[in-house]
Amino acid sequence: MVKENQRIGTINKHDLKGYRTFQLINCIIDTVDLIGVFELKVYLIIENCVINNFEIHSCWFVHGLLLKNSIVKNYVDYQMGGHNKNPIIIEGNVFSGFFNFFDCQFEDIVVLTNNVFEKGTNLLGNTGEGFENSFASGFSVENNVGKVNINGIG
Repeated sequence: MVKENQRIGTINKHDLKGYRTFQLINCIIDTVDLIGVFELKVYLIIENCVINNFEIHSCWFVHGLLLKNSIVKNYVDYQMGGHNKNPIIIEGNVFSGFFNFFDCQFEDIVVLTNNVFEKGTNLLGNTGEGFENSFASGFSVENNVGKVNINGIG
């Protein structure tokens, strides 16, 4: 499924159900609401979008996520996430608020490249804490603006 060049109110798990891949391209999205969606079984691609509210607390992107060349305006709270069997790629985005990665267990690689974090992120922070993120297949973090190893939750 491809949604392109649209103004979208809310995208949630019901909108994604039944698809193997779901693409949002060149859209203005009020809310991506995937809070508590354990085992999201769709490859989600969000590219060239403006997202006012990216709500992904406890979402497991089992088949992966590509978030590319987008603007995310809110504080993003991604707790207890990961559990991805395919890569999570976050590339070329601008995050206006803090991006909180808290107690995430990533099974496949996480790629964080060419992003701007105005208030930073703790993807590589909280070292030694019980809620430190784990990376079974590693990570690639390159050419980002803003701190990516903040301790705490912003």
